[in-house]
Amino acid sequence: MSSAYESVVEVIVARFGLDPETVVPEATFDDLGLDSLSQIELATALKKRLGVAIPDEELSEMAVVADVVAAVEQKTATVR
Repeated sequence: MSSAYESVVEVIVARFGLDPETVVPEATFDDLGLDSLSQIELATALKKRLGVAIPDEELSEMAVVADVVAAVEQKTATVR
């Protein structure tokens, strides 16, 4: 797994108290019990912990954890 994947999983686990084994690439927000407010909290946590800003509108269009990881990878590649 990529370091971006591991970082996203760490943020989700730390912020929402989830079992790391449930935070898999194909897990949906619903699978993880995250509603729209939780998605906003996730965006805030990603910004604080990883320095990656994902707009709420963009995050709301994502379906699975892998989408979040891809966005983090894309945004960190742009910064470099």
